[in-house]
Amino acid sequence: MHPPPPSLEMQILSAMEEVIFSASYPDLRILYISPSTETLTGYPVEYFTNERDVWRDLIHLDDRSIVELALTSLNVEGKIRVRYRIHTKDKQTKFVQCQGRLIRNESGEILRFDGIISDISELLSIQDVFKNESVEIKELLLENNILFNGSQDSMFLVEVMEDGDFVIRRVNTAYEKSTGVTQSFIQGKTPIDLLGENLGTPIIRNYRNALKAKTTISYEESIPMPAGTKIWTTALTPIEVDGKFKFIVGASKDITEQKRAENALKESNERYALILEVSSDGWFDWDLVNDTVIYSRRWWLEFGNDESPDNTPISYWKSLIHPDDVDWVTEFLENILLSQRETFEFSFQMKKRKGNYAHVLSRCYIQRDSSGNRIRMVGSNSDLTETKKIEYTLRKAKEMAEAANMAKGNFLANMSHEIRTPLNGIIGFTELLLHSSLSDEQKESLRNIHLSGKSLLSLVNQILDFSKIDSGKMELELISTDLTDLVQSTVDLFKISAASKAIPLELHLDSHLPRFVSLDPLRVRQVLSNLIGNAIKFTHEGKVEVSVKTIKQIDDIIDIEFSVSDTGIGIDVNSQTKLFDSFSQADTSITRKYGGTGLGLTITSQLIQKMNSHLRFDSELGKGSVFSFVLSLQVNATGSVSSNLFEEKQTSPDESVIVENNLIQNDILIVEDNDLNKKLLSKMLLKRYPNIKLRYAIDGADAVNQFQQKIPDLIFMDLQMPIMDGYTATIEIRKLEKGSNKKTPIIALTAGAFFSVKDTAMESGMNDFLTKPISAADLYSTIEKWLSSGRM
Repeated sequence: MHPPPPSLEMQILSAMEEVIFSASYPDLRILYISPSTETLTGYPVEYFTNERDVWRDLIHLDDRSIVELALTSLNVEGKIRVRYRIHTKDKQTKFVQCQGRLIRNESGEILRFDGIISDISELLSIQDVFKNESVEIKELLLENNILFNGSQDSMFLVEVMEDGDFVIRRVNTAYEKSTGVTQSFIQGKTPIDLLGENLGTPIIRNYRNALKAKTTISYEESIPMPAGTKIWTTALTPIEVDGKFKFIVGASKDITEQKRAENALKESNERYALILEVSSDGWFDWDLVNDTVIYSRRWWLEFGNDESPDNTPISYWKSLIHPDDVDWVTEFLENILLSQRETFEFSFQMKKRKGNYAHVLSRCYIQRDSSGNRIRMVGSNSDLTETKKIEYTLRKAKEMAEAANMAKGNFLANMSHEIRTPLNGIIGFTELLLHSSLSDEQKESLRNIHLSGKSLLSLVNQILDFSKIDSGKMELELISTDLTDLVQSTVDLFKISAASKAIPLELHLDSHLPRFVSLDPLRVRQVLSNLIGNAIKFTHEGKVEVSVKTIKQIDDIIDIEFSVSDTGIGIDVNSQTKLFDSFSQADTSITRKYGGTGLGLTITSQLIQKMNSHLRFDSELGKGSVFSFVLSLQVNATGSVSSNLFEEKQTSPDESVIVENNLIQNDILIVEDNDLNKKLLSKMLLKRYPNIKLRYAIDGADAVNQFQQKIPDLIFMDLQMPIMDGYTATIEIRKLEKGSNKKTPIIALTAGAFFSVKDTAMESGMNDFLTKPISAADLYSTIEKWLSSGRM
């Protein structure tokens, strides 16, 4: 912290050339001496205040008797004036004059001896000039010169001429410094000669006013001088000689800086008062010593009574606090006042003049004295009632929006689940029929039904993804993945569709790519599949290129750019602005020709944003498009290949005849609450395994009960069921198997292919999982995988 500025008295005493002192009497021990003593003697203040009588050692030996004689007469005269020589610390000899007097109380008792010491060494030359004069004249001249030139005020002597003119005869050193006008230049000039008619006339008028008043007059004036225009306060004293006023002594004090400070303070106060007046806030000043408060007009109009807002008892403020807030506000302020805190704020309810309550925010500052005692608390009051209303409205609106968003998300999720159930039946039963003996026309119809079901399933997946992203519920699952295998297997999915349009599909992989990186393989594949699918979809000739290359690598973090370019129809400039809007495409003609929901690029862009990147594109109508994004990924030493992360789905069902397997004759428990899914799974199983025994449970609790009655060879467990879900049922079954050497294989049936679903299923004790709609090939391979190695 910065030390407080010195008081005005200390500033004045520090600036004076004369030494001011105060001593006890009669022992003359120094009680106080001004800082200018160091300039005069070379010794600091402490030298004189810490040691007694050291001041006597400074007096010249030849002059000590003079000083002692003067001090002896002090008790009689009550004052002294004596001149003598002193030795300074640097061995110089200086002539000084000491003037002082005794200070008494009302009873006449002597309190102390106060005085002033002036350096008169420079006046020795003047003494030489007047050495032939009498002692009285010399002393008078010396005194006048000391007073005139020793003053820090700008002093001047004006002679009043017989004809009424005023002639400037003398100015002191301070005048020369302040105005820039020298004694030799000004001497003998009148104010008109010096300043001209306009500026000189008002000065002459002031001189005449002093003569008329016959006493000292004072006023403020501002006169342009060589040293600059300044503001002075001037005192004029007429001097009478032989019954006539022959001279005028003037003394001007430079108050320019003082005036500037006053004006600045005035402007600041006016500005502050104006701000407070137009501000909706009110201010207060709480005297903590007297427990009274001064309030601003603004605050008092809203919360005050008919009394004056000045020196109001603090009890009045406390009476306005809402009953619900009285206790905690009282305790809060008591704790604050006992602490060392300076600033704080708090919000509470206060009663207004009209009787209603307002939410008030008080911002406070506690002022303390030099001893640390709290003396004042000042601050401002802000009415937060409207703000609180807005906050309440916004909070309610936010809650309603969140509820609506949650309802939308739940609706879409439930609708997606409900739509998947009949889709599972449509796709599954269609696939079963395609394995039957049918005519070519019937098979063609079934293929179209199967393709329509797959398209509808894709649409449901897109809407569900969009809903999850839009509600912020989609989370990425970072898995160490073989990057090359992931990209290659994704491109391979589109080889057939590209070849059917006679479009080359090329893949360019940077040789410096790391093998394993941490990413969400399902979502990265989804993004690449969407971009590659669009490129093939909108390209009729030319080619489609997929490129993956390294941008930079720092330690184990690498930036990799993925890009998909095509020579297709491109996008015009006007359509590019709405390219990533939900449920929109470039234009209506594209929609009619190519179809689609308009969600693909929206989901793709948002997924890339979830990966802390953004989708960039460059397109020209009729020449093609380039879509790219850069991912910052962590490089790993090991990881998984795509075949271990998700199954490759066939784009069309296998229409070969299903070969029966009569060797598998196991007891299989199907836990499924949906009749359609139950019938489809039963038919798919019995078509290939006619000798198996099927049992059914409608929920998890029923499955646990049936397991206790008879242990099956394999269980198909749906995950979402009433009463008890599949996870819980699996945990309970594993508890029943505790201590047994063999565990019954449990295959999860899920509508989502998310890694989190698979992980949760495995953690609960399941062995494998199948996604809906269930592929016949996946179903049969899973059955034979577990029953050939399980209990037969």
